[in-house]
Amino acid sequence: MKGRYAGCPMTTYGSILPGAAAIARSALRTEGITNKTKQRLKILDWHQKHGANLSLTARRFGIQRLTLRRWLRRVQQGGPVGLNDRSHRPKKLRQPTTPWETVMAVVKLRRQYPAWSKYKLRVMLARQEVIVSASTVGRILKRQGLIDQKVSQKRRRSALHPKARFPKGLRISQPGDMVQMDTKHIMLPGGKRHYQFTAIDILTKQRVLEVYCSESSRNGAAFLKTCRQEFPFPLLAVQTDNGSPWLKEFARLCQAQQLPHYYIYPRTPKQNTYVEISHGADKREFYLQGNVWQKRETMRQKLKDWQNVWNNVRPHEALDYLTPQAYFLKWQTGRLPTKDTITLQT
Repeated sequence: MKGRYAGCPMTTYGSILPGAAAIARSALRTEGITNKTKQRLKILDWHQKHGANLSLTARRFGIQRLTLRRWLRRVQQGGPVGLNDRSHRPKKLRQPTTPWETVMAVVKLRRQYPAWSKYKLRVMLARQEVIVSASTVGRILKRQGLIDQKVSQKRRRSALHPKARFPKGLRISQPGDMVQMDTKHIMLPGGKRHYQFTAIDILTKQRVLEVYCSESSRNGAAFLKTCRQEFPFPLLAVQTDNGSPWLKEFARLCQAQQLPHYYIYPRTPKQNTYVEISHGADKREFYLQGNVWQKRETMRQKLKDWQNVWNNVRPHEALDYLTPQAYFLKWQTGRLPTKDTITLQT
């Protein structure tokens, strides 16, 4: 039986009982009626006012007649609350079929090696003659609450937002085509540190060096601005590892300046080989010669002096014993025997 509750802002369908209006008002206030349910009730109200015509109402609001019938049935059975969205959880859930002995073996290994992935655990289980897929190991870890959510979310974000890698076989044919950047820890007496920021042009081997007190991305962005000022040619692309100086503010600045920023693969420093080799030279020829200073400004000045020696004094075997600056000037004036190119391999 259908009826309209007095005082209710919309039609409510159900049996007419004494005090029905008060019950309806109370339901609307206290039963958690959602905004979506209120919209559905307005549609049913319009349907009631227009002769309960299913086809007309369906065309008017762009819904299926089957949906409208289902709403009418739900509101008749449960009142306005019956129109709230219901759980979409399946009535019949898949029950785990993994043997309990396998579950216990996975849990035991996880507790013994908490940082190991499901793939490593699968191999370890196979050594114990427990054959199980990595996916099953992952499901067991999830059900047992043995997954570090912070690490998992970080890996998921990384998968959703993959970092750019330089194209395979990228050819470097002019200064600035690729500048590699990295940081080096400068150990001070007492355990304190400075951080050397290094940028090296792959073709000419020219470098820009700077010292900061931390490896923040803000310092990384400041270093990029310094490189823009001190390199005698425009930067066309940069490559870094995946460390914190090259994220956030540094990455945003690269994007704002439309500067391609390539990351090396994790734990593959050989892809940053030119800057890594230059750090080896810094250690042998600069730091082991006693050039470590407590004050940052003193350390910075000494490092800038070393930058000048590297670019303008030190002969480089890779440049046929020219200095980087001399090589750049020869390249600029076309006086090199051949136009050198470097092909980067992933």
